[in-house]
Amino acid sequence: MRYGICKLSVVPMRKEASHTSELVSELLFNDIYSIIDENEEWLKIQCLYDSYEGWIRKLQHEEITDNELQDYISREKYIVNMPTIYHEDMILSFGSKVFEKIDGTIPLSKTFNSDTITESAFKMLNVPYRWGGKSIMGIDCSAFVQLCAKIAGYKLPRDASQQYDFGDTVDLSEAQSGDIAFFENKEHRIIHVGILLSRNMIIHASGKVRIDAIDETGIFNTELNTYTHYLCKVKRLK
Repeated sequence: MRYGICKLSVVPMRKEASHTSELVSELLFNDIYSIIDENEEWLKIQCLYDSYEGWIRKLQHEEITDNELQDYISREKYIVNMPTIYHEDMILSFGSKVFEKIDGTIPLSKTFNSDTITESAFKMLNVPYRWGGKSIMGIDCSAFVQLCAKIAGYKLPRDASQQYDFGDTVDLSEAQSGDIAFFENKEHRIIHVGILLSRNMIIHASGKVRIDAIDETGIFNTELNTYTHYLCKVKRLK
Protein backbone atom coordinates (compact mmCIF):
# COMPACT_ATOMS: atom_id res chain seq x y z
CA MET A 1 0.00 0.00 0.00
CA ARG A 2 1.22 3.51 -0.85
CA TYR A 3 0.51 6.54 1.32
CA GLY A 4 0.59 10.30 1.03
CA ILE A 5 0.26 13.37 3.22
CA CYS A 6 -1.42 16.69 2.43
CA LYS A 7 1.22 19.42 2.58
CA LEU A 8 -1.01 22.14 1.16
CA SER A 9 -3.59 24.16 3.07
CA VAL A 10 -6.49 22.45 1.31
CA VAL A 11 -6.68 19.85 -1.49
CA PRO A 12 -9.99 19.12 -3.25
CA MET A 13 -11.24 15.53 -3.41
CA ARG A 14 -13.44 14.89 -6.44
CA LYS A 15 -15.95 12.16 -7.23
CA GLU A 16 -14.24 11.35 -10.52
CA ALA A 17 -10.79 12.03 -12.00
CA SER A 18 -11.78 15.34 -13.57
CA HIS A 19 -11.60 19.05 -12.75
CA THR A 20 -15.30 19.35 -13.56
CA SER A 21 -16.33 16.45 -11.31
CA GLU A 22 -18.31 17.02 -8.12
CA LEU A 23 -16.37 18.05 -5.01
CA VAL A 24 -16.99 15.34 -2.41
CA SER A 25 -14.62 16.48 0.33
CA GLU A 26 -11.26 18.14 0.97
CA LEU A 27 -7.97 17.19 2.56
CA LEU A 28 -6.60 19.57 5.17
CA PHE A 29 -2.96 20.17 6.07
CA ASN A 30 -1.25 16.97 7.34
CA ASP A 31 -4.18 14.70 6.51
CA ILE A 32 -2.78 11.26 5.66
CA TYR A 33 -4.28 9.05 2.96
CA SER A 34 -3.77 5.75 1.20
CA ILE A 35 -3.68 5.41 -2.60
CA ILE A 36 -6.19 2.95 -4.02
CA ASP A 37 -6.14 3.74 -7.77
CA GLU A 38 -4.50 6.10 -10.25
CA ASN A 39 -4.23 7.25 -13.85
CA GLU A 40 -1.78 9.58 -15.58
CA GLU A 41 -2.90 12.76 -13.78
CA TRP A 42 -5.01 11.68 -10.81
CA LEU A 43 -4.90 9.50 -7.68
CA LYS A 44 -7.89 7.88 -6.03
CA ILE A 45 -7.25 8.15 -2.31
CA GLN A 46 -8.84 7.20 1.00
CA CYS A 47 -8.41 9.60 3.91
CA LEU A 48 -7.16 7.66 6.94
CA TYR A 49 -9.13 9.78 9.42
CA ASP A 50 -12.62 9.02 8.12
CA SER A 51 -12.08 6.47 5.29
CA TYR A 52 -13.62 8.90 2.77
CA GLU A 53 -12.62 8.36 -0.85
CA GLY A 54 -12.07 10.71 -3.75
CA TRP A 55 -9.70 11.72 -6.54
CA ILE A 56 -6.89 14.26 -6.12
CA ARG A 57 -4.37 15.59 -8.65
CA LYS A 58 -0.93 14.01 -8.64
CA LEU A 59 0.52 17.52 -8.64
CA GLN A 60 -0.88 17.95 -5.13
CA HIS A 61 0.34 14.61 -3.79
CA GLU A 62 3.32 14.06 -1.48
CA GLU A 63 4.34 10.45 -0.99
CA ILE A 64 5.44 9.11 2.39
CA THR A 65 7.16 5.86 3.32
CA ASP A 66 5.79 3.26 5.72
CA ASN A 67 8.27 4.46 8.35
CA GLU A 68 7.16 8.06 7.89
CA LEU A 69 3.54 6.93 8.15
CA GLN A 70 4.16 5.23 11.48
CA ASP A 71 6.07 8.28 12.72
CA TYR A 72 3.20 10.63 11.81
CA ILE A 73 0.64 8.31 13.43
CA SER A 74 2.64 8.06 16.68
CA ARG A 75 3.43 11.77 17.05
CA GLU A 76 1.44 14.09 19.30
CA LYS A 77 -1.11 16.09 17.34
CA TYR A 78 -2.59 19.56 17.71
CA ILE A 79 -5.74 20.86 16.03
CA VAL A 80 -6.30 24.35 14.65
CA ASN A 81 -9.11 25.78 16.77
CA MET A 82 -9.31 29.18 15.06
CA PRO A 83 -10.81 30.09 11.67
CA THR A 84 -7.26 30.36 10.29
CA ILE A 85 -3.65 30.46 11.47
CA TYR A 86 -0.41 31.18 9.64
CA HIS A 87 2.12 28.32 9.70
CA GLU A 88 5.02 27.26 7.45
CA ASP A 89 4.24 30.07 4.98
CA MET A 90 0.66 28.86 4.60
CA ILE A 91 -2.75 29.81 5.92
CA LEU A 92 -4.15 26.75 7.70
CA SER A 93 -7.89 26.33 8.14
CA PHE A 94 -10.02 25.34 11.12
CA GLY A 95 -9.62 21.62 11.92
CA SER A 96 -6.18 21.23 10.32
CA LYS A 97 -3.58 19.16 12.13
CA VAL A 98 -0.01 20.05 13.13
CA PHE A 99 2.63 18.16 15.09
CA GLU A 100 3.73 20.94 17.43
CA LYS A 101 1.99 23.33 19.80
CA ILE A 102 1.57 26.72 18.15
CA ASP A 103 -0.77 29.66 18.70
CA GLY A 104 -4.32 28.87 17.63
CA THR A 105 -4.07 25.11 18.25
CA ILE A 106 -5.14 22.76 21.03
CA PRO A 107 -4.03 19.16 21.72
CA LEU A 108 -6.03 16.47 19.92
CA SER A 109 -8.18 15.00 22.68
CA LYS A 110 -9.72 11.54 22.91
CA THR A 111 -12.24 12.65 25.53
CA PHE A 112 -15.34 14.40 24.22
CA ASN A 113 -16.18 17.83 25.65
CA SER A 114 -19.58 19.26 24.70
CA ASP A 115 -18.51 22.77 25.71
CA THR A 116 -15.62 22.64 23.25
CA ILE A 117 -17.84 21.58 20.34
CA THR A 118 -20.07 24.64 20.75
CA GLU A 119 -17.18 27.02 21.46
CA SER A 120 -15.50 25.85 18.25
CA ALA A 121 -18.73 26.10 16.26
CA PHE A 122 -19.12 29.80 17.10
CA LYS A 123 -15.71 30.50 15.57
CA MET A 124 -17.05 29.43 12.16
CA LEU A 125 -20.05 31.77 12.10
CA ASN A 126 -20.72 33.24 8.63
CA VAL A 127 -18.32 30.90 6.82
CA PRO A 128 -20.01 30.29 3.44
CA TYR A 129 -21.67 26.99 2.64
CA ARG A 130 -20.00 24.90 -0.05
CA TRP A 131 -21.06 21.39 -1.08
CA GLY A 132 -18.12 19.07 -0.30
CA GLY A 133 -16.22 21.93 1.35
CA LYS A 134 -14.26 21.41 4.54
CA SER A 135 -12.41 24.69 5.03
CA ILE A 136 -12.84 28.32 6.02
CA MET A 137 -13.42 29.16 2.35
CA GLY A 138 -16.56 27.04 2.29
CA ILE A 139 -17.95 24.17 4.33
CA ASP A 140 -20.93 21.85 4.17
CA CYS A 141 -23.15 20.86 7.08
CA SER A 142 -21.59 17.49 7.86
CA ALA A 143 -17.99 18.71 7.54
CA PHE A 144 -18.84 21.53 9.94
CA VAL A 145 -20.13 19.06 12.54
CA GLN A 146 -17.29 16.59 11.88
CA LEU A 147 -14.57 19.20 12.42
CA CYS A 148 -16.20 20.72 15.51
CA ALA A 149 -16.53 17.22 16.99
CA LYS A 150 -12.90 16.45 16.06
CA ILE A 151 -11.69 19.51 17.95
CA ALA A 152 -13.89 18.48 20.90
CA GLY A 153 -12.37 14.98 21.00
CA TYR A 154 -14.97 12.90 19.13
CA LYS A 155 -14.31 11.13 15.84
CA LEU A 156 -17.26 11.29 13.45
CA PRO A 157 -17.46 10.10 9.82
CA ARG A 158 -17.78 12.54 6.93
CA ASP A 159 -21.45 12.42 5.86
CA ALA A 160 -24.55 13.27 7.89
CA SER A 161 -26.12 9.88 7.07
CA GLN A 162 -23.02 8.19 8.53
CA GLN A 163 -22.90 10.47 11.58
CA TYR A 164 -26.50 9.51 12.34
CA ASP A 165 -25.30 6.10 13.59
CA PHE A 166 -23.37 7.68 16.48
CA GLY A 167 -24.54 8.83 19.90
CA ASP A 168 -27.62 8.14 22.01
CA THR A 169 -31.07 9.39 21.02
CA VAL A 170 -32.60 12.08 23.25
CA ASP A 171 -35.84 14.03 23.05
CA LEU A 172 -35.53 17.65 21.97
CA SER A 173 -37.27 18.61 25.22
CA GLU A 174 -34.31 17.11 27.09
CA ALA A 175 -31.60 18.28 24.69
CA GLN A 176 -28.44 20.02 25.87
CA SER A 177 -25.90 22.33 24.32
CA GLY A 178 -23.55 20.21 22.20
CA ASP A 179 -26.13 17.62 21.14
CA ILE A 180 -26.33 16.84 17.43
CA ALA A 181 -29.60 17.26 15.51
CA PHE A 182 -30.36 15.37 12.29
CA PHE A 183 -32.89 16.30 9.62
CA GLU A 184 -34.64 14.28 6.92
CA ASN A 185 -36.37 14.71 3.58
CA LYS A 186 -39.78 13.37 2.51
CA GLU A 187 -38.21 9.97 1.81
CA HIS A 188 -36.84 9.92 5.39
CA ARG A 189 -33.23 10.20 4.22
CA ILE A 190 -30.85 12.11 6.48
CA ILE A 191 -29.88 15.22 4.52
CA HIS A 192 -28.74 17.75 7.14
CA VAL A 193 -27.06 17.99 10.53
CA GLY A 194 -26.26 20.73 13.05
CA ILE A 195 -25.13 21.38 16.62
CA LEU A 196 -27.63 22.42 19.27
CA LEU A 197 -26.82 25.47 21.36
CA SER A 198 -29.93 24.93 23.48
CA ARG A 199 -33.31 23.24 23.17
CA ASN A 200 -34.48 25.96 20.82
CA MET A 201 -31.35 27.20 19.02
CA ILE A 202 -29.03 25.48 16.55
CA ILE A 203 -25.83 26.38 14.71
CA HIS A 204 -25.47 24.78 11.28
CA ALA A 205 -24.17 25.31 7.75
CA SER A 206 -26.98 26.32 5.41
CA GLY A 207 -26.08 29.09 2.96
CA LYS A 208 -23.50 29.97 5.61
CA VAL A 209 -22.73 28.86 9.14
CA ARG A 210 -25.65 30.45 10.99
CA ILE A 211 -27.77 30.28 14.12
CA ASP A 212 -31.47 29.54 13.77
CA ALA A 213 -34.44 28.56 15.91
CA ILE A 214 -35.38 24.88 16.22
CA ASP A 215 -38.48 23.11 17.53
CA GLU A 216 -40.09 19.68 17.21
CA THR A 217 -40.88 20.40 13.54
CA GLY A 218 -37.39 21.48 12.56
CA ILE A 219 -35.28 24.54 11.81
CA PHE A 220 -37.18 27.80 11.39
CA ASN A 221 -35.42 30.53 9.41
CA THR A 222 -36.77 33.91 10.53
CA GLU A 223 -35.32 35.68 7.48
CA LEU A 224 -37.30 33.43 5.15
CA ASN A 225 -40.18 33.01 7.61
CA THR A 226 -40.33 29.29 6.93
CA TYR A 227 -39.04 25.91 8.05
CA THR A 228 -35.96 24.93 6.03
CA HIS A 229 -35.20 21.50 7.53
CA TYR A 230 -37.39 18.90 9.23
CA LEU A 231 -36.21 17.26 12.43
CA CYS A 232 -35.56 13.53 12.53
CA LYS A 233 -33.62 12.87 15.74
CA VAL A 234 -31.33 14.41 18.31
CA LYS A 235 -28.24 12.47 19.35
CA ARG A 236 -25.91 12.94 22.34
CA LEU A 237 -22.23 12.14 21.90
CA LYS A 238 -20.34 10.67 24.86
